[in-house]
Amino acid sequence: MIRHLALLCLMLVALVRPALAVELGDASLKADRIAFTSGTETLVASGNVEIIFGTSRLEATAIIYDGLHDVIRADGPLRLTEGDRVVILADFAELSGDMRDGILKGARMVLDRQMQLATVEISRTDGRYTQMTQAAVSTCTVSEARPTPLWQIRARRVIHDQERKYLYFEGAQLRIGRVPIAWVPRMRVPDPSVRRASGFLVPGITSSDRLGVGVSAPYFLTFGDYADITLTPHLYSLGSATLGFAYRQRFARGWLDVTGALSHDGQSVYDRRAYLFADGEFRLTRGLRGVLHLETASDPLYLSRHGFSDVTRLNSRIGLEHVSRQTRFETGVTGYRSLSSPAANDIIPFLIGDLNLRHRLGSPVLGGEVGFDLQGLSFTRRSTVDVVGRDGYRLSAGADWSRQWMSRSGLLIETIAAVSADHYRISGDSGFTMPVTRITPVIAADFRLPLIRQSARATTVIEPRAQLVWSNPSGGVVTDEDSQLVEFDSVSLFSLNRFSGQDRQETGLRANIGFGYSRRAASGWAVDAEIGRVFRATDTGQFTAASGLAGITSSYVLAAQISLPDRFRLVQRAVFDDRLVLSRNETRLAWWNDRFDITTGYSWFIKDAAGNTVSDRADWLAEAGWNLASNWRTGASWRYDLVTNVASDAGLALTYSNDCIKVDLSLSRRYVSSSNVSPSTNLALQVALTGFGNRGSGSTAKTRCAAY
Repeated sequence: MIRHLALLCLMLVALVRPALAVELGDASLKADRIAFTSGTETLVASGNVEIIFGTSRLEATAIIYDGLHDVIRADGPLRLTEGDRVVILADFAELSGDMRDGILKGARMVLDRQMQLATVEISRTDGRYTQMTQAAVSTCTVSEARPTPLWQIRARRVIHDQERKYLYFEGAQLRIGRVPIAWVPRMRVPDPSVRRASGFLVPGITSSDRLGVGVSAPYFLTFGDYADITLTPHLYSLGSATLGFAYRQRFARGWLDVTGALSHDGQSVYDRRAYLFADGEFRLTRGLRGVLHLETASDPLYLSRHGFSDVTRLNSRIGLEHVSRQTRFETGVTGYRSLSSPAANDIIPFLIGDLNLRHRLGSPVLGGEVGFDLQGLSFTRRSTVDVVGRDGYRLSAGADWSRQWMSRSGLLIETIAAVSADHYRISGDSGFTMPVTRITPVIAADFRLPLIRQSARATTVIEPRAQLVWSNPSGGVVTDEDSQLVEFDSVSLFSLNRFSGQDRQETGLRANIGFGYSRRAASGWAVDAEIGRVFRATDTGQFTAASGLAGITSSYVLAAQISLPDRFRLVQRAVFDDRLVLSRNETRLAWWNDRFDITTGYSWFIKDAAGNTVSDRADWLAEAGWNLASNWRTGASWRYDLVTNVASDAGLALTYSNDCIKVDLSLSRRYVSSSNVSPSTNLALQVALTGFGNRGSGSTAKTRCAAY
C-alpha cells in the first residue's frame, strides 16, 4: 500500500508546503513533511502523520516506510484504531504496509471505549489476532491520580480474537487493588462488544438461617441467537444442594420462558424436591394467540423454604385468545393447587374451564352500539363430600345496547339496556338437584356535566355525575362460585354490577352519585379527587355492612391524588360512613429529590371488607433510598402489622457501582409465620465486574477512560 504512495510522492511539486496529503483508492497519507528516497524506496513522513487504509487509521509523530520490505516503523506517541471498537496507544510500532501485522511496544489497547489492556508488547497477526505479553486488563478508569485500578486481571499472555470477539488468558491472576485473590491457569471471556456468549456469570454468596451459607456459580449457555439457558448450582452449608435453571427461547411467532430447580435437601423429609414455572405466548392463524402459564412444585414448603417464591396458591393455564376491533374471544383451562393447607385443595375447584366471547357492532336502527356476550364456565373439585365436593357448569348469553347524547348545555347522557340469561347445572350438592335458569334485565341512564375553566395559571374541571340503574334477576337460586369478593371504590362506583363475577347480580333500583374535581396548574402541580355514594329504593340485603354497600344508603367512597412536579405525591383512597367511621383506608405518600427518596403507606381494612377476610387488617409500609455519594446507594424497607403489633418483614440494601464494578449487599428478615412460611433471615452478596460482555447499568456513574 505505502509503495504506491511513495511512487506518487515523486510527482509532488510542492514539497515545501507545511502540510501534504497523498491519496490512492482507499488509502491516504497526510503529514507536515514527506520525503522519498528512490534508491532505497524509503519514505519518511513527520509532523502530524496520519495513514488511513480501509477501517484502519494510524496517527504518529513520525514514520519511516521501507518499500523494499513493505514495513512501517512509527515513533510515538502513536495511535492505531480499527473502526470504532479497537484503539491501540503505543510508544513504538513496526507494522506491515496494510497495518494488519506487526509489533507495538509499550502499548495500551482499549476495546469499545470500556476495557483497557496495558502490556509490554503487542503483536498483531492477519488483522485478527492481537497477542499481549505481561498484560493487565481492567474496565476501571486509570489516571495519574489513581494509577492502580480497583480491580484488574494480570496475565502472562492475553490473545484477542477480533473475529470471534473473545479474550483468551493464560496464567491469569485477579487482583483487588494490589492484592491477588484468585489465580486461573486458563480462561476465556467475551470482549465488551459481545451481547450473548456462553460462560460463567458472576457468582453469588447468600446466608439463610434455614439453609446456612450458600454459594452459587451460574453458567450461561447459548443455543444460537434466539435461545439460551442459565444453569445455577447452589451449595449450602446445612446440607442442601440445588441446581436452578432458566431457559428462554424466542420464535418468529412467539416466546417461551421456563424456570425451575432441582434440590437434594438434607434438612427436609423430602429427599428430592423440585419446582417448574413456565410462561409462553404463540401467535397462531387468523389472529389467534395461544398462551401458556405453568406452576408446579413437588411439595408445599419447597418454594418458601428455599426462597424461590412466597405464593400460597399455584395456578396453571393453557388457553386461546383473539382480540380485534369488534371481537374479544378467550377460552382455556385453569388448574389450582393450594400450598397453605392440604385441606383447602378439597374445597377450591382444582380444574376450571372457561369461554368468553364479546362482539360489538353499530345499531343501524337505534343508533349507538350493540354488543353480544357468550360465556361458559365449568368447575371440578376433588372432594366427593356433599356440598364441599360441588361440581357444575354455567352457560350464559347476553345482549346490550348503549347510546350517548350531548345537549346544547353540555350535558352528556348515556342510556343502557341489557339482558342476560344464565343456565346452571350442579352436581355433588344436595341443595341443587335441578337445573336452574336465570334471566336478568338491566336498564340504566348516566348523566354527566363536565364544567371546564381555563386560565393562564391553571385548568380546572368539575364533573357532577348521576347514574340510575334498575335490574331484577328472575329464576331459581344459583350457587356462588365467582362472586364472593366485593370491591367498593371509586372505580366500581358507576358499575352496573358490583359483584366480581356472574353468579350474583345486583338487584333493585339504585342511584350512583359522584362528584369529580381536577386541577392542572401551569407550574406543574396537580390535584385529582372523586367522591360518591349509592342510594337504593329498598334494602336488598345483598351486601355485608363491612363492604360499605349495605342498607338503603351506602358509605362514601373517596379517591384523591396530589402531585408536585418531580418532588411529591400523595394518594388517598377511603370508604367511610356518615359518622366518618372508616371501613377501608389506603394512604400512600412519596417524596424524592436528587439524593433521597421515601415512600410510606398505611392500609386499613375491617374484617370482611374485601368479602372474605376474617379479621381486621392494618399495615404500615415504609421504603427509603439514599444516594450516599456518586457511587454509593443504600435502601431500607419495613412493614409493620398494626393489628398484632409485630413487624412483618424488614430489609436493608447497600450498593456500590462505578464504571467497572457493582457490589450488592442485602439483608432481609421475615418475622411472620404460617403453615408454609416460617420466620427467616437472609443475607446476600453479589459482585459484578462490568465490561465482560456487558456495558453495565445505565444509571451507573461513568467516567471517561484516561486514554481518551
